[in-house]
Amino acid sequence: MYIVVKHNISNPAKFWETAQAAMPTLPKDVKLHSTLPNHEGSNAVCLWEANSIDAVKEAIEPLLGQMSKNEYFEVDAKKAIGLPK
Repeated sequence: MYIVVKHNISNPAKFWETAQAAMPTLPKDVKLHSTLPNHEGSNAVCLWEANSIDAVKEAIEPLLGQMSKNEYFEVDAKKAIGLPK
């Protein structure tokens, strides 16, 4: 399933540094497809693929939860445009 995470980031410098460093340590069943930040780095939307929203939350919240408020939702793949194949 595809999951979107909307990040409202309170500490952009630390958030992006931490996110970049964490990429190699992500669980194999949680895949990041794209990250779309604004110019200031204070907001971003990310597209993930995983078995559940909880799997993505468990990967993200311990690392980034103190630096951003994160909103998660499952993508309706039947209505989506441009999902990875």
